[in-house]
Amino acid sequence: VTMASRAPILLLSALCLLPISAVWRLEKEGMRNPLRYEKIVFMHIRKTGGSLLDGVLWRAYRSLGLPSGHIFSFDRGTCQEDLANNYEKCSTINKDRWDDGCGLCRPAWKNETSGCKGCLEWIAEHGFAYVELHHFDMSLAQKLKHEYGFKIITVLREPSHQFESDANYEAYSRKDAKGMPGYESSFEGFSEWVLDRRGPFEQLRMVAGCSTEHSAGTGRTSALDLMREELDAGGHPACTFDQPMYAKPSEFRWAFGNPEGKMPVTMRTRLASQAVANLDEIDVVGMCDDMPATMALIQAKFPFLNIRMAARQVTPSEHNARPHIYKLDQLPKVHHDRLREEMAADDMFYNVARERFFQDAKALEIPLRERPSSLIQLA
Repeated sequence: VTMASRAPILLLSALCLLPISAVWRLEKEGMRNPLRYEKIVFMHIRKTGGSLLDGVLWRAYRSLGLPSGHIFSFDRGTCQEDLANNYEKCSTINKDRWDDGCGLCRPAWKNETSGCKGCLEWIAEHGFAYVELHHFDMSLAQKLKHEYGFKIITVLREPSHQFESDANYEAYSRKDAKGMPGYESSFEGFSEWVLDRRGPFEQLRMVAGCSTEHSAGTGRTSALDLMREELDAGGHPACTFDQPMYAKPSEFRWAFGNPEGKMPVTMRTRLASQAVANLDEIDVVGMCDDMPATMALIQAKFPFLNIRMAARQVTPSEHNARPHIYKLDQLPKVHHDRLREEMAADDMFYNVARERFFQDAKALEIPLRERPSSLIQLA
């Protein structure tokens, strides 16, 4: 595999820092013309249709004979747990599913997680043309873009729909679901849990680079790493304390350093601004509620891929759709008032991203579905 680019290559160290416009070339015996392609990193955010899109992307790359990899921050039955973080104990995932993928499993979600030490080198050594970052935030995707020439794709979702879907998937609709930890598994437990939530929520935090699954340990500190470390300083880990979906009120008070357990306005504004700024680093921002337009955008941006063919091969299980046992429209007004306040930054960020999606599709004359309305009642 060789690399050609539309701009000169600048060697800054032993590592070749590729220009963002990197185009790669694959030559094989019997191949009439070399394949020119670009590398993609898919930043998979929970409950945004990511399993479906990942199934499309790795198949599209596999059909071209290009290898793909998958990085996880949690244990999976399809790979061997890598407690030593040496990337040598990782078993190859079923060949019928991920061609060359390997799940890099982490021992925990919270502060004891070791980050992503060695993962950039592991991706480079295996020559992956496509990588799924399974719930890792923007800080890792950004390093793959700037240091290894990957293009970034992600999919977002209307915040209230993502909130309801995430809650039901994790706590109520999976076969092993037992309710949210620390809450009754009944509707009353769901109601109490909703009142206890504090924003901003995971989608905004992940794009901003303020998540418990991040790029720490890679040995190359970025501006997003410095921001996260600053926000986590003083014994109050506002970014890495836990997922906002699972934290208890006491954890919010500890993480944000105040008796109300609310992220300070200045910090919330900074994260929202960072998330908006980071949209400029993402090459395709898709929308969960309009996968046809999302895939059309990807096809237009990466014409060497056969997205339509790959989409036909995705299995029903990869759609990962589950029924919603409990819904926001079952809750009284006080819950909606609380969520409206806590999701304000999330809504602002989503609106900016949605406008970007609209303009990108409009420029290519891609038809769009109607934008979904919020599940939160008006004041």
